[in-house]
Amino acid sequence: MNLTRRSFLSAVGVSIAAAPLSAARPRFAAPLPHPRGGRLGLELYSVRNELKKDLAGTLKMVREWGFEDVELAGFPPMSADDTARALRAAGLRAVSQFVEYDKFRDAFPSVAKDAKTLGVEELIVGWIPHEKVLTAEDVDRAVRDFNTWGAAAAREQLRLGYHIHGYEFVGGADGTMLDRLFRGTDPQHVDFEMDVFWVVRGGGDPVALLTRYGRRIRLVHLKDLSRSTETGVTTGAAPDEASVTLGTGTIRWTKVLEAAQQAQVKWYFLEDEHPDAVKQIPQSLDYLRKTVKT
Repeated sequence: MNLTRRSFLSAVGVSIAAAPLSAARPRFAAPLPHPRGGRLGLELYSVRNELKKDLAGTLKMVREWGFEDVELAGFPPMSADDTARALRAAGLRAVSQFVEYDKFRDAFPSVAKDAKTLGVEELIVGWIPHEKVLTAEDVDRAVRDFNTWGAAAAREQLRLGYHIHGYEFVGGADGTMLDRLFRGTDPQHVDFEMDVFWVVRGGGDPVALLTRYGRRIRLVHLKDLSRSTETGVTTGAAPDEASVTLGTGTIRWTKVLEAAQQAQVKWYFLEDEHPDAVKQIPQSLDYLRKTVKT
């Protein structure tokens, strides 16, 4: 997920009873291809534009695609009670939720309370505040905060995770800034969510990361990178159009999925940031049905 759109949540507003989606909804899909040992869900940022037009209709469409589990990001601003009610009405369950860094810092009790209302098990930090380039000082501050928040989350029977976003592949004295994050954070209390798109965009190797860090990577975003998009870019930004249907981009999904299963990843979230995500998501599911070893 691209957290350069961090202002998205504050920019949109919608009621549950909004105008219906104009596009025809797909028929109820075939069973999802859950990877062996894990579960496949949808990152709701994929349908952020549709959610702000027709919340109930969009959630119904997500369920018709076959999803039961979702990750919350890009959801219209509303109370945790209203969000939980809308998800239940659609037959969906939120298992993880993106929360802003400053909200963790300034209002953790409120974050934990909302998480309980929503029924999520994992709270995700999506962005480490920094200037143009992530520094060791930025990472060390984040490590202290993540360890503190992770321990607090554990006391509430929750997990804390950090979403890898590509800007962490800046080099340092002892490897990359991402290596520094892994070394400094407490494995008992801090998980990682590997967005395959952003790892490749930033110049990383998703298979090598899964092999090296194993169970520390508890969640994965399945998102493909277009063949025309430059890699080795550590800005944490890319055009939305760079997100393409799984199997049509640069990522070797067979290798990634094998490594993820070996690492015992628990949650796999399909994510698509393309303007035509509603069209691409069913195509990506078809690809996964042919590729995933269940």
